Amino acid sequence: CFLPVQLPFALIPVLTFTSLPSVMHDFANGLFWKVAGGLLILLICCINMYFVVAYVMSLHNLGLYIGAAVLSVLYLSFVAYL
Repeated sequence: CFLPVQLPFALIPVLTFTSLPSVMHDFANGLFWKVAGGLLILLICCINMYFVVAYVMSLHNLGLYIGAAVLSVLYLSFVAYL
């Protein structure tokens, strides 16, 4: 239930820290792996968001739609901030 919410908070720091030469020295990610990792994270997050939206839409309740929309905007804004 909480995996789609927590996944970006695990994947984004992993990509960030493995891309820092000051942390990883010779083993830091190159440009290709930074881009490929970023695209993979984006794909995984989009798939997870699709499943969350599909679940909320299956509930057929306008109040839940509005609440989920507000929380989604706040959540995506925070993930974008990271």
